[in-house]
Amino acid sequence: MDDDLKLVTLTSMGFDLDVARSALVACNGDVERAIEYCLGGGGGIPAPDATAASAAGGGGTGTLIRASGVSQYTFGSDGRSACTCIALRYAERFLQATSQPAQASATSADAIIGESFLSEGLNQGVDLYKAIKAGGSTSVEHMSAEEVLGNVHGKQALANLKLDAPVRQGVLSSDSSSPLGMQAVLAGCQSDSHWVAVVITKSPETVVVALPPSSPHSASQYVLVDSHPRPHLGADGSYAMAHDNMGSLVLGHSSWRYSLLPIWAMMSAK
Repeated sequence: MDDDLKLVTLTSMGFDLDVARSALVACNGDVERAIEYCLGGGGGIPAPDATAASAAGGGGTGTLIRASGVSQYTFGSDGRSACTCIALRYAERFLQATSQPAQASATSADAIIGESFLSEGLNQGVDLYKAIKAGGSTSVEHMSAEEVLGNVHGKQALANLKLDAPVRQGVLSSDSSSPLGMQAVLAGCQSDSHWVAVVITKSPETVVVALPPSSPHSASQYVLVDSHPRPHLGADGSYAMAHDNMGSLVLGHSSWRYSLLPIWAMMSAK
């Protein structure tokens, strides 16, 4: 399929021409992934209302602390569905860097997440995905965190991660008071003594959120790390976004509200 036909395919589905072009560039011309990209928030979803963010305890849309020009789509078919493996690799790397008790509340996410963090996590996640698929143990294209952690290759590669709680589900809702909403579920995952990584799957995408200790002495930020490009956030490749509080984190990523049942896998370092 030539480029013009790809654009026609996307625009006929109602996507803006500029959005369609950006999606095809971000996804290396893969129409299927470009559609998912547009539906998943790459289509310029507006930033959340400042008043609503303030009412929920938020302070805006966060700060882009690191961005790369490389995303999972850069790896073609090897990377387009590898986001869960990549998110778990990011979780492992981040938690290992914050695993010392003396550093748990003082470590700066900005100091941890550099260019090498993003690029090495991408490469390691794609390699893990390829190893699992090559092993023939699953035919599932978009794997859950449980499926990856239960696979022999996943167990070996992610031996430093432990699942702190059973996988849970929640409803993505703009109602911040909902007991099943993102804010309530994330708050229930937070520890008062150490960092926790929450891997969130909103099929077909997975991202990871790093939650700082809830201790009043902790001044650390909430961090989202994502292997998908999000041009509306200023990221054409993988990126990390820091937020001063939970409300900002939840409202700052408004595209999440378009899905109903995300999967939350809560982990810490062994």
